[in-house]
Amino acid sequence: MSDFDTLCKQLEAMDPETFTEIFNELSVEVINEMAKITLDGGDALESYLQFILATVAADGKLSEEEFELLKPIFDMITEEDTTYQEGVSIFKNMGLDSPDAYKEIIDTMVDVIGLVSEKTKDDIIMLCLLVCAIDGEVTQKEKEWIAQLALPLTIDVTPMEYIDAFLTKAQVFTLATTDGDQPRMRILGLKLNLDDKIYFGVGTFKDVYKQLKANPKCEILASVGMDFLRWDGKAVFSDDPRFLPMLKAVMPELAQMYFDMGWSFGFFTLEGGSAEVVNVSNQKIKIF
Repeated sequence: MSDFDTLCKQLEAMDPETFTEIFNELSVEVINEMAKITLDGGDALESYLQFILATVAADGKLSEEEFELLKPIFDMITEEDTTYQEGVSIFKNMGLDSPDAYKEIIDTMVDVIGLVSEKTKDDIIMLCLLVCAIDGEVTQKEKEWIAQLALPLTIDVTPMEYIDAFLTKAQVFTLATTDGDQPRMRILGLKLNLDDKIYFGVGTFKDVYKQLKANPKCEILASVGMDFLRWDGKAVFSDDPRFLPMLKAVMPELAQMYFDMGWSFGFFTLEGGSAEVVNVSNQKIKIF
């Protein structure tokens, strides 16, 4: 039996009072830690609720034991004293009885896990595991769901790696600049990674290059599903000779066209700004 299976068995045998005590203690710690990477307490609480409710949805049903453990959450949602049957109705109305319909939240949860401390990662996994075990059995579906959260814990991701992965998923992104007092936006798709920095390329003959030179303050916006990355700062250009061979490797046709036309690229990164991921519910994860 694996260590994970042994832990599951121990939690399955735990008495309800101990369960509740540990669950409440970890909940407070996790919410406090999430508040450090989100913009306000409401965002932290919403992230916490997503973790908990998505965990309940892992096997597509809300047991009475799970409801009793999570009753304060349901009471918070309804602002009333919720019964089990009312909790089941809320569960179904939120689509939580169909795990696949709620699966996209895993990406957000993994993103959050990638930004917190090792201890908080462990606390989050333990919270989810407690929810799964409260009814006396951690099912195979629940174990597989927990694994989706636990596996990324072995990977350390820097902020630039996080942003780069998001931009890669997005494929294209928007660059916002100013032209005097007029905002300007255009779609970009070229990015290069060099020395743990992300560089963007624009033609030096284009207005966007002139705008960045005149006022380097700019912002990158990208979207993946219902999540949006916002990264602002000042454009700092570099003429590192390594850019050209990198460009030829990732976009050979574009590189050849610029060569044939006698054009050149200006490569810049953003410095001195901030970055965050926001979803349509206005839940925000601060990257830096």
